[in-house]
Amino acid sequence: MAPISQTCRGATLPIVLATLAALGSLALAGCAGPRTFPTPLETAEGDVLTSHDDMMSFLTRLQKGTGAFAMDTIGTSVEGRSIVLLDFTRSGRGEPAGQPRLKMLMFAQQHGNEPSGMEAAITLARDVATGQFSEFLASVDFYLIPQVNPDGAEMRQRANALGLDLNRDHLTLSTPEVAALHTVFRKHMPEVTLDVHEYGPAGSAWVRAGMHKDFGQQIDGLSNPNMSMELRSFVWDRVIPDLRERLAPRNVFLRRYLISGDPEGRSRYSTTALNDGRNSMGIYNTLSFLIEGLNGLTVEENIRERTRQQLETMKAFALFFSENAAEVRELVDGERAKLRGEALSPEVALVADYVKDPDNPSVSVGVVNLETGLRETRTFQEYYPLVETILSVRRPLGYAIPSHLTEVLEVLDRHEIATGYVESPMAAEVETYRIERVETSWREDRESLDVGVTVRRREVVLPHGTVVVWSDQMASNLVAALLEPQSQWGLAHLPEFASLLAVRGEYPISRIVGTMD
Repeated sequence: MAPISQTCRGATLPIVLATLAALGSLALAGCAGPRTFPTPLETAEGDVLTSHDDMMSFLTRLQKGTGAFAMDTIGTSVEGRSIVLLDFTRSGRGEPAGQPRLKMLMFAQQHGNEPSGMEAAITLARDVATGQFSEFLASVDFYLIPQVNPDGAEMRQRANALGLDLNRDHLTLSTPEVAALHTVFRKHMPEVTLDVHEYGPAGSAWVRAGMHKDFGQQIDGLSNPNMSMELRSFVWDRVIPDLRERLAPRNVFLRRYLISGDPEGRSRYSTTALNDGRNSMGIYNTLSFLIEGLNGLTVEENIRERTRQQLETMKAFALFFSENAAEVRELVDGERAKLRGEALSPEVALVADYVKDPDNPSVSVGVVNLETGLRETRTFQEYYPLVETILSVRRPLGYAIPSHLTEVLEVLDRHEIATGYVESPMAAEVETYRIERVETSWREDRESLDVGVTVRRREVVLPHGTVVVWSDQMASNLVAALLEPQSQWGLAHLPEFASLLAVRGEYPISRIVGTMD
């Protein structure tokens, strides 16, 4: 029978299960250390990935063996695999909740071929549950989803079993995996979230240029211009510099997440789009982040070192926010309050892109020279680090949506956005759009739509059954981004909602700009 290892004053004592059963206890004379639970990766020979079944077996043993967390199935994948939430809060362990604490949600492996996040997440769960890394719980309620995309993980592919990219589904929430993730987010409304990914080193343009990326660990926070500048500045000025300093002694180099598909093309930071995990939660003025660790040339290559660096980054992240929990709670609470009150910005950004910064014209990155095999530093001039708003509109009081637009209403419902019905005809002043043109443009290094409209203001009577979405709610920025026809992050720009943009036709969703008694 395989031994179980227990750490005692720095020594490792193998104890066979039969002996433990005879003793009736894990306690050994002179040893106060906790029972250890090796992860499947730690016990595997060679670079072997943990299967979903092995992950679930490990987490079940860990939960039963420590009682340190509750494990709840929050949903199932397309093929029926469990998606689980590990709840390390006191209430999650059946204990009464105390004073308000900082809430933190981490989730990993939305992309099935990016496994190091899941491997690090279950290792982190073990270290927290056994008390090896639990000091941050003094000020943090911690929630962990180790694997969002179990089907893709089993297939070793980016997408889920339906071929859908989960990290592009955070607008419509059409997949069961992403819907489950957002249900957890809305239930707890954590002040801090972290989405764990990996980036590929060997893009085709980089290989043609004779290089692989060697950017180290990468992290980024909020990027959409509708998000609080106070929160964005906190990320740039406080969080990233602190994490970089914490990680350097652990042999982990951290930088802000740089998107660079071609060494001769543009380099910019992460997307402003709202259809990914980070920004979809950040639109609620959440301090929302993603990690991008360096993937291998295969999904297994160097998995232990990749996992180590992800784990170190996740631990440094948890420590920073535990040490600054009160400040972060106050900051996020204040910025969220603005979403409902008079301090809400009167303007909503609809179109944005990255532009150059005259004070920072270039960026230097690490690469591996394929000819020599050596690491080098290269400097690139096509550096676009700043987000610039190109188009904005004045925020309306709300939006009027005809009841027959069921697919639009279903998206709002999945986001649990507050809506109401006109019970009796209601007089209102509205603005309506006429779609004059729909053309393709190029933003954030991808094809986008450029929509031209004319606006007409008039007094109307909204008929019975019209759905009304008012702007005075926490989802105000999301509502505008979803429903405005010119919004590059909106529903109308998705193929399944293309009929909303019929040229020479009237956009069916109206802006309510005044009401009448």
